[in-house]
Amino acid sequence: MRVFVCCSIFLLFFAACKQDQKTKGPETGLTTDPPKAEVRFRCETIRDANDENPQSQVFLVVNDQSIKVADVSVCAEISKSDYNNYQIPANALSACGGWWAGAGDYFYAIEIKGTILVMQGWQDEGQEDEGFHYKQVTTVPIQ
Repeated sequence: MRVFVCCSIFLLFFAACKQDQKTKGPETGLTTDPPKAEVRFRCETIRDANDENPQSQVFLVVNDQSIKVADVSVCAEISKSDYNNYQIPANALSACGGWWAGAGDYFYAIEIKGTILVMQGWQDEGQEDEGFHYKQVTTVPIQ
């Protein structure tokens, strides 16, 4: 009986010490849960790049829900292998953006504590500083 009690206490102690299966985002430094939803961006072209002033709309799609995020000149998906080139965290769920006539708009989505954060950044050929100037533009709670 004593062996059984000792083994039970050991197992309880071991289970209590086990770490959660979470990942730490390298760029944000925040702990994030594995994605609970399918998240992606959808770009819809209103006027294409052959026009004098192209226009696209950026939508965030969470599962089957589509939310308009912005109007930009051009928009295309950014592959995960290119995230580093745009200062997008490796743990971002999706990213898109585009460059037109000396300026670019860029977006990425990341999940933090059950909420999707949409970050928007920009670059301009005339800017005097470095980087993409990302700021949070919207949040979407995961249901």
